[in-house]
Amino acid sequence: MFLSIVFVAISIVGLSQTSSGIWNSKTATYTNTVHKITWQLIEDLEWVRRPILEGSTLLKVRNDDTKILIKLGATKTESSDEDVWDYIQMFESPEFVKPQKQLAAHNGMEYIGTKAVKSQLCGIHAVKTRADMKKHFPEYEQTVHSIEITYSLYRNSYIYTVTVTALSVLEEEIPDFDKIATMIFNGFKIK
Repeated sequence: MFLSIVFVAISIVGLSQTSSGIWNSKTATYTNTVHKITWQLIEDLEWVRRPILEGSTLLKVRNDDTKILIKLGATKTESSDEDVWDYIQMFESPEFVKPQKQLAAHNGMEYIGTKAVKSQLCGIHAVKTRADMKKHFPEYEQTVHSIEITYSLYRNSYIYTVTVTALSVLEEEIPDFDKIATMIFNGFKIK
């Protein structure tokens, strides 16, 4: 049951309503009283709400200057007493990475790989996954990467997926993206 739930979970002006939460574009803050979540993004960046196409998505915003996409998902689970660390090997399994490989192929990119590690978010056991893909443009002598970092965790009978994606980042900009992603994840709070 756990595996199927995880596969399902992972597969704007002023105040606006998003799912069961509120997005405040002026302060770059998402609050959700149902899920007991507050997410303070980097306020100096202009975050634009994106359409939510999946029922499990609570928030989806993008910053066009940095080409960073933020996504928060919540999928109801029967039991929240399991430890996500017990399933870490699943996050690198062929079934789990198949959609990422398909996305890379669809975008004409080379899938580099997915790495999963035991981690914590808000003091809660989480599995942090990082999926990397790239495309080289010889005419510009540049390699562009797409990097997705996701924390998956249990809380309040839900599996949450908290994701920061660099949609398009130059190879030399990867360390900058890693720093920005850390700042963004540090703004996430759940009780």
